[in-house]
Amino acid sequence: MLYQPLLFLSGLNGIILLIVGLAVFLIFAFFVVLSAFYKKIPQGKAIVRTGVGGTKVAFNKGMYVVPVFHKMEIMDISIKKIEIARMQGEGLICKDNIRADIKVAFFVRVNKNVDDVINVAQNLGCDRASEPETLKSIFESKFSEALKTVGKKFDFIELYEARREFRDEILDVIGTDLNGYILDDCAIDYLEQ
Repeated sequence: MLYQPLLFLSGLNGIILLIVGLAVFLIFAFFVVLSAFYKKIPQGKAIVRTGVGGTKVAFNKGMYVVPVFHKMEIMDISIKKIEIARMQGEGLICKDNIRADIKVAFFVRVNKNVDDVINVAQNLGCDRASEPETLKSIFESKFSEALKTVGKKFDFIELYEARREFRDEILDVIGTDLNGYILDDCAIDYLEQ
């Protein structure tokens, strides 16, 4: 009498029920494993995956990362501000030989392009790619030199009156492509004699 409830598991019915149960379990396990390896990325960041299959980059969508086969890093590709100040003895020498104290904010970011992200990741690493100190050490001399070059083309009064032209000249001298980075804009924060 005790074994009567288990009679439906015997024979063909039992085998079919076992196969269906195993299939449901395997499908559930497959989706659990699939969701565990799928990594999503927030806006302003990029996933850089290395390992089996080469280097892959994802911006707006997710990517599968299997820990044994891949290494995943996250790179911040949002805009960063770099301030360059040329004050007192290091001030700009204008066209009319007046020394100008100037502070300019440059806005740079990693270009949202697979090749540029890979270039920056290989040269700097994903962690250091957006550190303000690293960015300043990379770009300070180039930006400072551009300020000196462009400053020599303007009189001091023109720097005040034609700030947009001054800014456009700076952007032209520096260019927009900076080894995987892009110079989005610059703004004059401070200008005095």
